[in-house]
Amino acid sequence: MSKEAYQDDIFILRVQNWQTADKYAVCFSRAHGKIAFIAFGARYPRSTYGRLIQPFAQLSAHFTPGARMDVLRQCESLFLPEEVDIEMLSYGAVINEVTENLTGDHEPQEEIYDLLLQAYNLLGKRNKRIVTISTLLKLLVYCGLGPNLTACTSCQKNPNEDGYFSLAQGGFLCSNCAIGDELPCSLGTKTLMQNLMNLDFIKPQEFTVRGQELMQLEQILYKFILYQTDKPLKSLDFLEQIQG
Repeated sequence: MSKEAYQDDIFILRVQNWQTADKYAVCFSRAHGKIAFIAFGARYPRSTYGRLIQPFAQLSAHFTPGARMDVLRQCESLFLPEEVDIEMLSYGAVINEVTENLTGDHEPQEEIYDLLLQAYNLLGKRNKRIVTISTLLKLLVYCGLGPNLTACTSCQKNPNEDGYFSLAQGGFLCSNCAIGDELPCSLGTKTLMQNLMNLDFIKPQEFTVRGQELMQLEQILYKFILYQTDKPLKSLDFLEQIQG
């Protein structure tokens, strides 16, 4: 990676306090992918940019590459989130954490940057649960881990019956090929997964969402993400707590 200073548009994924007066943050940028950076002095009241560094903020930022993490030199706001409810923050945190876990440092993927902006915009307008699931499915696709749903991943046939989802094979299995440790996956759930994977965030198309299929899809999706990352989602635990 170049040691020269650079500028990029970023979307903040996570922020935490660092040392006495600094902030550590992880963002996803338009041209440089995921960036972990330190903002020295950002917690001082007189800091000109400290208040801008918060989750879901969109900034134009200037960085200097460092040995372990980059250093934020200055930034200006492109968009700061208004006061949002706890549910929106919780679903947004799930999206941000999965993005951080699935992506590598400084691996440019502009489509993921655009997806994050679109998803955050939709969270405030549409069903947050549906938007979150769709975003996570799209993230898996962009990271080369999209579920294989076109046919059975083992025999390649396309049976018109309920089947299973294999975490190891990353896709749908017919009942003849299942060996017993896969997750149940109905045809309705498979269709819903395909619809949400292909959902247009600019002009969302209409389709039916049934509660039982949605719950089954969530179970498959979150277990598949855990299988791929080997990192339990802390944000998902908090989301489940507020949902009671």
